Amino acid sequence: MRWTLRISFLLFLAWAIFMVSPFVALYDLSKAVEAKDIDRITERVNFHALRNSLSRQILGEYMKDQDLEGAERDLATEAGAAILNPVVEQLVTPQGLIDLLEDGWPEKAVGGMGGTAVPLRSDMGSLKQAWRTFIFSEAQGFRSVTIPVPVDEAKEKQFKITMRLRSTTWRLSGIELPAPLREELIKRAAVASR
Repeated sequence: MRWTLRISFLLFLAWAIFMVSPFVALYDLSKAVEAKDIDRITERVNFHALRNSLSRQILGEYMKDQDLEGAERDLATEAGAAILNPVVEQLVTPQGLIDLLEDGWPEKAVGGMGGTAVPLRSDMGSLKQAWRTFIFSEAQGFRSVTIPVPVDEAKEKQFKITMRLRSTTWRLSGIELPAPLREELIKRAAVASR
């Protein structure tokens, strides 16, 4: 009976460590952003997956306003991707990510502060804050977790950060941007392409 309890306790402990690990990785990433530690940021971010995530969102927002079908839609998608690619590329660098994560607004890519900018605080300073972050996160299987940041803001102002497990390391693989920021990125890309 004692061995059963010990094994059960060890399994529970391993499960608890696994469940907390993506939040620890996000906290580590936020500390790296604060310190502007490019090497640590590079270790914690899958830039290829992040580029795909941002491109899909921004292009999806761009195509939402287009009333096209068939070949016209395909051409508009290609044109939109070409127009939006420079903006996405500015965001998908360690420095661009620092710019976005520091205050919630990519000033270098978009310009001045927007009225909806909310800093991406991953402050787990209190147990209550850490618990709320854990409760509002969404797991997609065992290898991916989406975390709303900051958890206390309204949903339309939140960023949704996706952490994905690769080998033994949780890495940032996607950021769902708030709609106002996506719209502003599209506007800036359109102006820059003219």
